[in-house]
Amino acid sequence: MNFQVKLFNWQDQDKHVVVLARGCMERAGFRKLFDEIENATRGLNQCKVLVDLSDGTYAIDTLEIEGLVAELPLDRWARANKIAFVSAPGSADYHRLYFLRIGLVGRGLSAAVFHNPKIAIDWLAGMM
Repeated sequence: MNFQVKLFNWQDQDKHVVVLARGCMERAGFRKLFDEIENATRGLNQCKVLVDLSDGTYAIDTLEIEGLVAELPLDRWARANKIAFVSAPGSADYHRLYFLRIGLVGRGLSAAVFHNPKIAIDWLAGMM
């Protein structure tokens, strides 16, 4: 598993973080991913985060997802931030990310999962 995290500042003053991930993501990989997102967004409010996992696979089950979400220090995440995940094509991968999304929303985050990156970007931009 490897990924790149990039922060962009647009003219409209919005902050955007784009994460591109490749390879097999296990629980430790997801934890590292969230740590990197937290570092990139520290001190930012109304930051929009796009996590593109479309070229990856996920070796994490629902019990591991529950544990992961429970241990994440989400109290440091600005509540006005939004995170959108773009899933790999398989329905099992989408369902795992959707289960992750449910846990994150339950902890107070604004999160969504999509198959299509364009729709994810529209959601982050508030266009849908």
